[in-house]
Amino acid sequence: MTEVVLKIPNMSCKHCVMRITKAIESVGARGEVSLEEKKAVVQFDPGKVRLEDIVRAIERYGYEVEVA
Repeated sequence: MTEVVLKIPNMSCKHCVMRITKAIESVGARGEVSLEEKKAVVQFDPGKVRLEDIVRAIERYGYEVEVA
C-alpha cells in the first residue's frame, strides 16, 4: 500500500468531507479526510489504482487538489 497526502484548500464543511471521501472510495482507495487541516491522507494499492485517478475523482466534485 502507498500513502499520499493531498491538500484540498477549498474544502469548507462536513459535506465536503463526505463528498471527498466518496470520491476517494469510488476509485478503490481509502482515505482519512480532515476538514481542519484541509487535507486527505489516502492509502491505495498502486497496482490497482493510480494517483491520477484519485486526484481526478476529487476534482470532478469541484475541489482543487495538490499532492503534498
